[in-house]
Amino acid sequence: MDNDFQDFLGKIQEKEEEEIAQKLANILHLKYFNLKFHPVDPEALKIIPENIAKELGIVGIEKYGNKLIIGALNPLKKEVQEFVEQLKKEKYNVEIGVVSKSSLEKAWNEYRFIKPIKVKYTEVLEIDQKKLEDIQKTLQIKEDLKDILRKLEDENPLEILDYIIAGAIKFDASDVHLEPTENEIVVKIRIDGILYEIASFKKAIYSFLKNRIKLFAGLYLNITEKPQDGRFSINLGKKTIEIRVSTIPSSYDETIVMRLLDIEKIMLPLEKLGLEPYDMKIIEYYIKQPNGLILNTGPTGSGKTTTLYAILNKIKKPEIKIITIEDPIEYKLEGITQTQVNPDENYTFATGLRSILRQDPDVILVGEIRDRETAEIAIHASLTGHLVLSTLHTNDSLGAIPRLINLGVEKSLIPPALRLVIAQRLLRRVCNYCKSEYEPDGNLKKLIINYLKTVPEEVLENINLDSIRLVKANGCEKCLNLGYKGRVAIFELLRVTEDLSKVIYQSPTEFAILEQAIKDGFVNLKQAGLIKALKNLTTIEEVEKVVGSLV
Repeated sequence: MDNDFQDFLGKIQEKEEEEIAQKLANILHLKYFNLKFHPVDPEALKIIPENIAKELGIVGIEKYGNKLIIGALNPLKKEVQEFVEQLKKEKYNVEIGVVSKSSLEKAWNEYRFIKPIKVKYTEVLEIDQKKLEDIQKTLQIKEDLKDILRKLEDENPLEILDYIIAGAIKFDASDVHLEPTENEIVVKIRIDGILYEIASFKKAIYSFLKNRIKLFAGLYLNITEKPQDGRFSINLGKKTIEIRVSTIPSSYDETIVMRLLDIEKIMLPLEKLGLEPYDMKIIEYYIKQPNGLILNTGPTGSGKTTTLYAILNKIKKPEIKIITIEDPIEYKLEGITQTQVNPDENYTFATGLRSILRQDPDVILVGEIRDRETAEIAIHASLTGHLVLSTLHTNDSLGAIPRLINLGVEKSLIPPALRLVIAQRLLRRVCNYCKSEYEPDGNLKKLIINYLKTVPEEVLENINLDSIRLVKANGCEKCLNLGYKGRVAIFELLRVTEDLSKVIYQSPTEFAILEQAIKDGFVNLKQAGLIKALKNLTTIEEVEKVVGSLV
C-alpha cells in the first residue's frame, strides 16, 4: 500500500514539474519538451559532455547538420547562456527549449549507452591579427593578464583562452599550465625554462574553457579520468604556432598543459644553436660521415629535438634518403620522410626501425632509444652503411656508453658503431638592455681558471683569463624584469676516438671514459657554461643553476 501511495505522489509531482516547465516555456516564448515521450537523439546527446550537462541542467535533444536543439531546466541561467554562446562559436546553430527535472534525469540515463567520443571541430584556432595585436598592447607586464582574466570571468569568459594564449606568445612562453585547485584555476607559463604563476580565474567557468581546448585538440570530451594528448594550430596572420595539449586527471579536475611550438624558434640552423667554433668543427665532421651512430643526451626540454632537426636540415640533399621515426612528430620537415610511433598498431621504435631499414634509407632518425631491441637495431643499422641519429636519456655524454651496455648491447659492437655522443643544456641569455659588467673576486677567478685548465687552447683562443669580466642580470621592462631574455645551448661532445675505443673494449667506468676523453680534447658541460659566461652571454649564477655549483 505504501509503495502504491509513493508512486501516486511521484506521478503528481512529475505532473506538476511538467506543468511548471510548460508555463515557463510559454512565458519565455520557447519550445517545451517532455522527454518521456520525445526520444533524445544520441548525436545531440554526445555534443554536451555528461558532467557539463548535469552541472548546467541541460541536455542535447536533436541534431540536424549544424542545427542543435537543447533542453534546459533554466534557460535564463547565466552559465547556460555562456555555454550556448560557446556552442555558437563552434559553428552550431543552437535552439534552446525548456524541460523538467524529471525529463532531464530520464535523458541523462541515456549517457550509459554513449561511447567515448572524440569531437574535432577544427585543428586551427584563428586569432584575428588585429585582435592579437590589441591584446598584446594591453599586456605590458605579466600582472596585466591577472587583472584582465578577472574582468573576463564576468563579462566574456569565452575570451579567456584567447587572452591566455596571446599573453603566452607576448611573453615568449614555451608552455601554458592550467592547474585546478579547490576554488580556482591557476595559470602558469614557462619562460626560458622557468615556471611563473601569472593569473587565476574562477573554477565555475573551467568546464567551458577545458572543453573548448579539447575540441580544438581533438580529445574525448567525456573522458576526464584518463590522460589524453592532442594538438592544434594557431594562425597568426602569416605565422602559425603548433600547440601540443596534454591533460591528466588531478585532485580537483583535469590539469592541462599546452606546449607552444614556434617553428621559427625550433627550426634554427645548426650555426645558430650556440655551438662554439670548436664544437661546430667536430659536429660537421661526424655528420658528413656515411655511417655510424650519433647520440644526443640530456633531460626533456634541453633542446635535443632542435639540434637533431638542425642536423637533418644541414645534411639533407635530393640524393640522400632520410627517414625518421618520432614520438611525436614535432614539425614537418620538407624533403624528409617522417613517421610516428603508434603502439596501438604495433609501430614502436623497434618495429618501425626494422620497417625503415627495408626502405633503403641513407640517414635514419630514431626519436629515442628506450630498450635493448631498439638499441641493437640502431647499432646494426649504423654498422651496415647508415648514419643513425637518436637520443638517449643520460645525464651527460659520459653515461651513454655504460647505458648502452646496461641495455644489453654487446660491448664489442659499440666502438665500431658509435661515433659521437652529444650532451646539451639550455642557459638563459642575460638581457642585453639591462646587464651590467663586474670584475669577480679572487676566489671566483681561481675557481674559473681551475675548471678550465683541461680545456684545449683552441677553445680559449678569444678569452683572456688574466682579465676576467662577468655580467649581472638586473631586469628591465624589455625582459619583464627577469634579467634574462631567450636561451642559448651549451654542448658536451664525446668523440669515440681510437684510444677511447680501447677503453670501451675493457669494462669502462665513467671515470675511465672521462680520463681518456680529456686527453682527446673533451669539454664538459660546466666548462662550456663557463665559456658562455666569460663571453658575457649569461651569468655565473645561471651556469651554476643549470650545471651545478662551482664550489
